[in-house]
Amino acid sequence: MLKVGRRVGAAALLAISGLSLISTQAQAQLGLGSLIVAMTSPASGSIVSDTVPVRASVSVIGLITVRGVQFQLDGANLGAEDTSAPYSVSWNTTTTGNGSHTLTAVARDLLGLQYTSDPVTVTVANSAPPPPADTTPPTVSITSPANGETISGTVPVRASASDNVGVIGVQFFRDGTALGAEDTTAPYSVSWNTTTVSDGSHTLTAVARDAAGNRSPVSAPVTVTVSNAPPPDTTPPTVSITSPSSGQTVLGTVSVTASASDDVGVAGVQFLLDGTNLGAESTTAPYSTSWNTTAAANGSHTLTAVARDAAGNRSDPSAPVTVTVANGAPPPPPPPPPGSTTRFEETDPSVTYAPAWTQDGTRSWSGGTAAVSATPGAQVTFTFTGPSVSWIGGRATFTGIARISLDGVFLSEVDTYSKTEEIRVPMFAATGLANTSHTLTIEVTGRQNASATGAFIIVDAFDVPAATVSRLQETDPSITYTAGTVAAPDWMPFNTSRAWSAGIATLSTTPGAQATISFTGTGISWIGARGPQTGIARVTLDGVVAPLIDTYSPTEQIQAEVFTQQGLADTSHTLTVEVTGDQNTLSTSPLIVVDAFEVTMSGTRHQDTDPAIAYGPNWIQDNRDKAYSEGATAESNTVGAQATITFTGTGIRWIGARGPQTGIARIFLDGAFVEDFDTYFQTEGPQHTDFFSTDFFGSGLAPGTHTLSIQVIGKNPLSTDFWILMDAFDVIP
Repeated sequence: MLKVGRRVGAAALLAISGLSLISTQAQAQLGLGSLIVAMTSPASGSIVSDTVPVRASVSVIGLITVRGVQFQLDGANLGAEDTSAPYSVSWNTTTTGNGSHTLTAVARDLLGLQYTSDPVTVTVANSAPPPPADTTPPTVSITSPANGETISGTVPVRASASDNVGVIGVQFFRDGTALGAEDTTAPYSVSWNTTTVSDGSHTLTAVARDAAGNRSPVSAPVTVTVSNAPPPDTTPPTVSITSPSSGQTVLGTVSVTASASDDVGVAGVQFLLDGTNLGAESTTAPYSTSWNTTAAANGSHTLTAVARDAAGNRSDPSAPVTVTVANGAPPPPPPPPPGSTTRFEETDPSVTYAPAWTQDGTRSWSGGTAAVSATPGAQVTFTFTGPSVSWIGGRATFTGIARISLDGVFLSEVDTYSKTEEIRVPMFAATGLANTSHTLTIEVTGRQNASATGAFIIVDAFDVPAATVSRLQETDPSITYTAGTVAAPDWMPFNTSRAWSAGIATLSTTPGAQATISFTGTGISWIGARGPQTGIARVTLDGVVAPLIDTYSPTEQIQAEVFTQQGLADTSHTLTVEVTGDQNTLSTSPLIVVDAFEVTMSGTRHQDTDPAIAYGPNWIQDNRDKAYSEGATAESNTVGAQATITFTGTGIRWIGARGPQTGIARIFLDGAFVEDFDTYFQTEGPQHTDFFSTDFFGSGLAPGTHTLSIQVIGKNPLSTDFWILMDAFDVIP
């Protein structure tokens, strides 16, 4: 494992809800809820005598249920447990000696967990004569709104009340009808939504109540006039074109976008090309239209936009954006057909379950949900036809050990524990199968890693055939970050505020700030975030600009797949994520999150535990310090330590790692020296491709059996250690 840790302090994870057969510890970890118990009567410090009621309130947080409340006097049960609200017991204080005594209440939920209130200390004084009866009623008067005032919308109605002993509550009335619930806490007020009544004159009054049940006379009436008709909207909206930029050369079909705002709300934006309407009015933010530039002559053209609000006010035309149409160049070649991998969600009819499994939707799972269980013996069986299959799931601090069987034959156990939460990732792959029907069974063992806090197993989906995917974190050497166009912080790395992939992510709100990954493969996915505070991004793949991506969502989606493109030619590519500085009208900021990139590659992946890999002395296996392929890797920091894989194919890819603590590896192919590769880098790069045979042999190896050997030989002077990692190998047929 990589020995020098990063700033990976992951935020508290959202709990998986809805599990009925879990331990109390798991319930607390998953945040199912708790009870808050408070003594409400008698008050602490009060003097009591004769028979008094003892009362308590119980507040429920989450999804649990109150079974009952047991009152206690000086630590001993006082009466029987009260199993229904309101919770109370009658206490005959004459059975208790005069002096100080302590009352508490203990609530119990359906699982038997107990929650104890803070103690209340009272003084029993049965020899004292009873206090005189309170016969004086309180007084009350409306203080707001003022008599004769004109009001609209939602307004507070307030009152002032007093009593010789104490006011217990004030009930407000509108036209003689109770207005809301009685307010039992000073200052006394109620919120009145005046849109629920007709416009015109209405009367407000109030009545106060004291503890003895005395009620005040009805307060002097306050007469107000409700007038909810809105004033006319005469303010026009504003609008500006955000893409393309002035001076840009365009060709083919491009997206024209605009940002618009209004004091009430924008109803639509009409784009214009050289003063003529361009497409239909866009009525939904973010405002855009598609422009087929081949319908316009080559040369200079002007784009403008006009915004409209619901009252019919129109903005002035936006500042013109002048672009040059240049469609003389041949169009780019069409993308190759997509790959043949098919994803089967956990809800597919080909997936069957034995009790007890529940569905979870609290994360950005594939298809929106995943199946979860911690019950020993619970099974998921997937029936498929194909040469390989991959189980897509999740790993975290609270996930356990699963048992894998194929066609009824036990294959292995998979430890899904991880120091950080990773979702929608390959957990296990079965390869080299006959291209016929098979069944893959995943069974919950109920056991867990010594470092784990739970034994949950997560089944999100299955891929047939198994895809070869590396999740490269945002700190990987293949990713570069460039500054934006304004003087502001550009990219903010090492953010730990959420359960990001590998625990950290890089964020930016600066227009023009870019994150670019260079990769070789057949597909790419940008892993980021959607939420109420995220903005609009521009994605460019191999120079082709995709439609703008609005990452706004009313709920947070962490480790979300924001953009994906599969079926690429198996060659080198570049993907750029750019912050536009724009945002959905409902979003609170233009924030863009770069959490990771998933690269789909050719070949069949062989994990570090594959029997074809021979490890010499001084190798440590099952290292789980970072987000490795299928969760674990083998490592060594001993000079001379060597690992060799024997494979059959035309190429091989060594999936290792780079970082501030990794060393230099000597690489041999079929016994011949290839190179000394320095894996040192300033930031962590787990699942990084450290060597690819075709990088040095052009068309690849001759078909047949080959060996690849990797040896620890030293370290860069800047590195803090010699670690070399064997995470996986991708064999090219």
